[in-house]
Amino acid sequence: MLNLNETVHLEPQSQIYKGSYSGTIINIADSTFIITMPYENGKLVLLSVGTMLKVDIPEKEISFISEVINRTFVPEPSLVLTLPIQFSDKKTNKQTKFISITSGKGGVGKTSFTINLGITLSRMGYRTFIIDADLGTANVDVLLNMHPKYNLNDILNKEKDILDIIIEGPGGIQVVPGGSGLQNLADLDEWQFSRLINSFQTLEKYADIILIDTGAGLSKNVVNFILASDEIIVVTTPEPHAITDAYAIIKVMDNRDSSLKPKLVLNRVESPEEARQVTKKMIQVTDRFLTLKLDSLGYILEDSHVLKAIKRLRPFVLTDPQSPASQCVKNIAQKIVHPEETNQLEVRKSFFNRFKELFNK
Repeated sequence: MLNLNETVHLEPQSQIYKGSYSGTIINIADSTFIITMPYENGKLVLLSVGTMLKVDIPEKEISFISEVINRTFVPEPSLVLTLPIQFSDKKTNKQTKFISITSGKGGVGKTSFTINLGITLSRMGYRTFIIDADLGTANVDVLLNMHPKYNLNDILNKEKDILDIIIEGPGGIQVVPGGSGLQNLADLDEWQFSRLINSFQTLEKYADIILIDTGAGLSKNVVNFILASDEIIVVTTPEPHAITDAYAIIKVMDNRDSSLKPKLVLNRVESPEEARQVTKKMIQVTDRFLTLKLDSLGYILEDSHVLKAIKRLRPFVLTDPQSPASQCVKNIAQKIVHPEETNQLEVRKSFFNRFKELFNK
């Protein structure tokens, strides 16, 4: 564990600052810690947000990889760094929220949205994990330019534990890489299924929010992840075919559990007015033909910064935090952690119990 007033040594991966520097720990939170900004030759070392660091504490023989996620200058110059999962305090009684993010079809920006939402939630102080459950075509690591050595397959093969395969992503997120061999998840034997469930339960000790990036479409795997989650986000674009496909998966939800309350996110809209009009029409249609209640969680404006960031394999909320799209994601994150309706009196079974029941059907 880290302690206040402890000296840490930093080796940044930076084109500007290539030396070894030191700082003192002045604050420790659940998923971050703050150190005094280092000096070199009497001048502040202004490590930029996004800089990766090797952190060493020689006295304890501790070494880990971290990232600068913020810089502050009041009351004193300091850096906010990510704290690896193994140094986080285990959760005790705070319930983890599981959120499935899905879409009726591919190509609507679901995975990009999941990544940028996760980073935004992490920078708001919530320990956020992303499970890449797009079984068979896992691509969270691709968009983040990460090269995981292990994935969920290694858990099923009993070669690794869940904490062994987790990758520290940018902005403080933790990523659980998927595996191409998981298309037949419903066909797992009892031992494999139990191991998968127990692995996910382990994450509950560390996470405040777990985002499940499901596959697109109506497969049994996708539907089961959705039905087991505490909250469901359906991502679509204003294109007619995308809306039709989104409605199709919402209809499947209604047929399976009409008490669900999925939230709609419209991606790549030209204006707030277009978002309002499309959202209004979708809610009207679901109100007329379905039993479940569809709500709006927000929209993301068409933004050239997004495509540029994707080409660079970097999340746009980090490359352009003030861009229109980044502000839209921030608004959505605020609604997730501060919902207007807090009188949810219905007590649902845990994610894991629901997950077990669904896959045993």
